[in-house]
Amino acid sequence: MGFSDLVACPNCGTEVATAVKCWTVSPAKQGANGDIPEFRVGIFECPQCKFKFRSRVEFKSKPAETANVKELVERIKGIREGFMQTLSNLREKIKTLETERGGLMIEIEKLKKVAESRANALEDEVTQLREEIKNLKELLGEGEEETA
Repeated sequence: MGFSDLVACPNCGTEVATAVKCWTVSPAKQGANGDIPEFRVGIFECPQCKFKFRSRVEFKSKPAETANVKELVERIKGIREGFMQTLSNLREKIKTLETERGGLMIEIEKLKKVAESRANALEDEVTQLREEIKNLKELLGEGEEETA
């Protein structure tokens, strides 16, 4: 989300600057001085090892009265950045899935051709076996008994 504090990946230790998703957490209890503690939690994905983890990204305590416009603008900017990052991730995933889909369609076509070839071979074999049965019946004279 573009915060100045980098978060270290717990898996490999790489510093991650951008959260995939962030949200604000505010406990129901007020602090001793009447302020409402508030902090942001983010989901991060390490660019090196692809490990996903949660971490606190920002802490502040706001007065019990309503937030001012500047704070709201900052929150909206943070939400917008999160949406942009999510959109970017979704576009990348869609591109990957479309590529995988194309590969699977090609593989399906190849398998269909192999299956059709096997079916044709089996049909030819069945036809030959029927012809052989017919010839054997004629040779043994069974064909004359059935027609009589």
